[in-house]
Amino acid sequence: MTVWGITMVRDEADIIGATVVNMLHQVDHVLVADNLSRDTTRRILDTLAQRYPGRLHIVTDSDPGYYQSRKMTNLAKVARIAGADWVVPFDADEWWCSRWGTVAEVLHGLEAEYGIVTAELVDHMATSVDPKIGNPIVRLPWRRVKPLDFPKVACRTSEHLVIDQGNHWARYPGGLPVAATPNPHLVVHHYPYRSLEQFIRKVRNGADAYAATDLPEAIGKHWRSWGEMSDDTLRDIYQTWYFVPDPVISRWVGLEEQPPLIHDVPIGVGEWVT
Repeated sequence: MTVWGITMVRDEADIIGATVVNMLHQVDHVLVADNLSRDTTRRILDTLAQRYPGRLHIVTDSDPGYYQSRKMTNLAKVARIAGADWVVPFDADEWWCSRWGTVAEVLHGLEAEYGIVTAELVDHMATSVDPKIGNPIVRLPWRRVKPLDFPKVACRTSEHLVIDQGNHWARYPGGLPVAATPNPHLVVHHYPYRSLEQFIRKVRNGADAYAATDLPEAIGKHWRSWGEMSDDTLRDIYQTWYFVPDPVISRWVGLEEQPPLIHDVPIGVGEWVT
């Protein structure tokens, strides 16, 4: 049984090396579509492809539109044709891992009727006690207590497979019914907003990418609305919602009390991240 990680990326130079190397330790092959990166993302990927020949595959995506569902579904088709039995759709800021072996080993242990596996998604946050430099996976060890309401998925390959926008679900329209199961052994550590500068760059890229599509306005709504805001307003949003002054005490954000964060370094960080 062969497992491929698949992802599409743009301007993720600060984190892409760590997450791709981690996925290479979790699965058999990784397929990355570089979507018009303007930083050193592509250079990092090309260097890693030389380090992992035959296992890391890089393609160029020249379409500026954020058609994530269509593009990820196409990457899954490429992986299936190349021999993949499972695909793990992941974002550049996600660290997949398990305390029960590699992601591939967990998927190998599933019974045949299961085709969609959900993985718990936990958000890491920047805090005032973080070191100022270093790989984000090492630099940002504090995360929210509660997993997000929407999980991530791994999927058996099929000519009918469709990966949904956001990589939070998948479907097999026109194919045989496939059972889905949450897997408590899989966890995805998420590092979406790693600094103020990265937050603003991500907002601008996200807004531009959705503006380049004909998708309904409701899809990517927060990226579109954030994209209309000034840098000063985005700074206020980041400082209020995504930066924690003291991770070990609770805080109020608006009318909601946020509990203290958990110090949680993902499995594998000490082994292959520098």
